[in-house]
Amino acid sequence: MTNRILLTIFLLSLFSASSAQTASRTFAKSFNTENLGNIAVDLPGDIEFKAWENSYIKIEIGITIASNNGAILNELANVGRYNLVAKSEGDKLVITAPNLQKQIRIKGEELHEEFTYTVFVPKDLNIELPQVTAATELKK
Repeated sequence: MTNRILLTIFLLSLFSASSAQTASRTFAKSFNTENLGNIAVDLPGDIEFKAWENSYIKIEIGITIASNNGAILNELANVGRYNLVAKSEGDKLVITAPNLQKQIRIKGEELHEEFTYTVFVPKDLNIELPQVTAATELKK
């Protein structure tokens, strides 16, 4: 009887742990900064800036969704949900993620997505943040 109770508790704990899992993925995108003096980054989520010696911008995008179904995350990536867009405005490069403005619903419920960005920026570029972000820091 004690073994059955322990087995039941063990199985319940495994089920609750598996039902609270998340799926995550990391992507990278690079942008040319030739003839540019400024960049503006308008992205949702936490952004960490790191200065580096290279002449281009590299953005690592971390995405986590509250679902243990990685296929959902893969399909969203395949249809371009997480694509970044860069537009030149004079000597400034503006980087956005226009497809993230749309809310995704699965089975009638909003999909909760968390975003983190690590932006590697050439040390001679100025950074503009048009949108207030939750956490932003520059590391040298």
